[in-house]
Amino acid sequence: MLTGDLVRVRSTKEGLTCSFVDPAQQRMIDKASAILAAFSEHVGQPRAALDDALGEVEGDGTDHKLTKGLAKLCFDRAEFDTEAVLPPFELRKAIFGLAARIGPVQSPIADDPGAGDAAEPLRTARSLYEALAIELGAPAEALEKALYADLPSEQTLKGLEVPSPEWLLHRYNVALVQSVLIRARSLTVRLAPPRPTELRALCRAVKFHQLLAEITPQPEQPGGLLLHIEGPAALLSMNTRYGLALARFFPAVPLLSTPWELTATVPWGNRSPKLSISEKTGLHSHYRALGVWQSREALWFFARWKETVPDWTIEEGGTPLDQGGESIVVPDYVMHRDGYTVSIEILGFWRRGSLERRLDLLRRHGPRNLIIAASRKLMQGKEVDLEGLGDAVVLFSETIPVKEVLRVAEAMRTTPAPRKKRGTTR
Repeated sequence: MLTGDLVRVRSTKEGLTCSFVDPAQQRMIDKASAILAAFSEHVGQPRAALDDALGEVEGDGTDHKLTKGLAKLCFDRAEFDTEAVLPPFELRKAIFGLAARIGPVQSPIADDPGAGDAAEPLRTARSLYEALAIELGAPAEALEKALYADLPSEQTLKGLEVPSPEWLLHRYNVALVQSVLIRARSLTVRLAPPRPTELRALCRAVKFHQLLAEITPQPEQPGGLLLHIEGPAALLSMNTRYGLALARFFPAVPLLSTPWELTATVPWGNRSPKLSISEKTGLHSHYRALGVWQSREALWFFARWKETVPDWTIEEGGTPLDQGGESIVVPDYVMHRDGYTVSIEILGFWRRGSLERRLDLLRRHGPRNLIIAASRKLMQGKEVDLEGLGDAVVLFSETIPVKEVLRVAEAMRTTPAPRKKRGTTR
């Protein structure tokens, strides 16, 4: 990602505007190609030499932030290694320990008549390396080179994973948005009716990054949804870790194949302007696919259920469940038996207020065949009101109790649904 000094964003009366680049513009392609060429030519060389080459690419142009930003994204995907005959830390201990035993190192002076006297040989740095080379069985030149080989400037470039100049330019545009979202107060994504698989994948991305989020129906568009995510600036204190998680989540949005629009409120100086982008912005995500992640608790539950509950089938995901038009639940798993379906949503990370709202929605709108598995860590040692929920909430510490979930599922299957009260007519 880009650091604060490399962000190219303007604040105007209309809001925040990112200075996107055109990945099809030849001038931009040439610049990205020159940066990639510098990396390619310095594979096997120390980073200091690469830094010098990148300085030449930057030259005396006026777009220093852009050049340095593209290079920063390359560094994020580059592999560096420490090449040394011995671990540098151990070598420094050995060489400094030897110097302490034999006395201070001297500097030979050409016009000193006593220099090089056989009776008292000079204790130069070179003589220390040669003495240590005999002791360690390694060439003195290799020891000298390895002494500080673990410093960033001395580490060796091993390779770079950037497919093409165009890929780098698209990555830069996404990084600009990420650099803004890292400090957002809130973020809302308006989704046209999404494909179920993409919606489940997007929800998994939210859970993977442990974001405080809620999905609600979009009133003006049938089937459309609103994904609202709290930002780090909305918390009691600005949380850098949470901001990074929000920024890392964002590339999951451009992967959607249906129309979307993102609006974020961001503290910027003494104002709170909005950033607005959509699928029309033309952002290309560098993420390969959505929906591959599942939490450790979820994977364990899925495997144990399949292994120990033969009467019920289980599958990932399910149809989004409406909660009275106030919210949408996307189940993690759906279990079936004899034509009856029970859904389960696993809450491994949530803020206390958001958890209470989720339980209130379940209490008022159901659905009655939804189980919520909530981590006890969410409770933070405090009691949570479970009145009116029956057994629909299953608490867990490390693993989700399969037997308890099965008991609740069987009770839901065998207990008739309460009849709705009919109104009277005159």
